[in-house]
Amino acid sequence: MPRFHFEVRGAERFPDPEGVMLRDRASARKEAARLSAALVRDYPEVFAEGRSWSLCILDEEGRTLETLAIDPPP
Repeated sequence: MPRFHFEVRGAERFPDPEGVMLRDRASARKEAARLSAALVRDYPEVFAEGRSWSLCILDEEGRTLETLAIDPPP
């Protein structure tokens, strides 16, 4: 199974050095969506500041596969 890393990028950069092994890229996309929702739920004050944040899915070599926007709470 491949290892995927999820890096939060915005005003700061939060790398994911450990990553997680998942079946495929579709599974990584689902995990990224779940992680984004959890971050917004757990840290609404950070994401409500009006800054642009994203969650990047990276492969084992550190290449960005996809980037998801993290939307602030309404």
